[in-house]
Amino acid sequence: MPHTPFSSADRQAGSAPLPSSSPRRGRATRWLVCALAGVAVLALLARYGDQALAVFLRDHVSRRVDAIFDAIGQLGEDGENYAIGALVVYALSLAGIRRGWRARWQGGYDRLARGALLMVAVLAAGGIITGFLKHAVARARPERFLENGFYGLAQAFSGQPFTSFPSSHAFTAFAVAATIAVVLPRWRWPVITVAVLVAASRLVNLDHYASDVLASGLIAAAMVALLAPWFLDGRLQWPTRLPWQWFRTGQSR
Repeated sequence: MPHTPFSSADRQAGSAPLPSSSPRRGRATRWLVCALAGVAVLALLARYGDQALAVFLRDHVSRRVDAIFDAIGQLGEDGENYAIGALVVYALSLAGIRRGWRARWQGGYDRLARGALLMVAVLAAGGIITGFLKHAVARARPERFLENGFYGLAQAFSGQPFTSFPSSHAFTAFAVAATIAVVLPRWRWPVITVAVLVAASRLVNLDHYASDVLASGLIAAAMVALLAPWFLDGRLQWPTRLPWQWFRTGQSR
């Protein structure tokens, strides 16, 4: 059978029994509950919170505060730059693995290589979902509501300013933070704090509603949770190989 990055050969076949279906059903149930809870919160915000918060921020945020949060929001721009940076880290980590460099963090270069590749996958997959939803949902941005009272949806793929849901900036920030939090837990609170500030900037600058940024956070969290096992499971050796060796048969790197 041809070898793939996710085949049983990478799972050291024969050394462990196949997982039972009960844990899988439990995980599926938790996912369903979390998804329903997330949708419920988004609906409540859209119905009762988004408009009131946008009006409050318009009336109470000073120009100086607005400018500060505008600068913070720049950290969520250009998700492709974070992906490129992660690829550089991945390449350096592979070099560290092969040359036997000693690392001062838990998991060493093996963990760093896996995490960097995970970040690229999360940004790519989540970015596609976020971009599609922005244009398919076609939600009007807060400026339309604050200028002429329009709060709702336009025809799908109408373009600006009907691209409010979800927030690309917030997704990028949450995706990077969630990945780092999983790979390097000691850094979780600093990076999550930065992500929350970036998400808050989208509200303060009146670029998005609260439900927009919450949806972005949910997408980022879901992508990390779904993809992490394929990259961080130590039984899978493909992430620590060179890209052209991902499909190679055997355990060697």
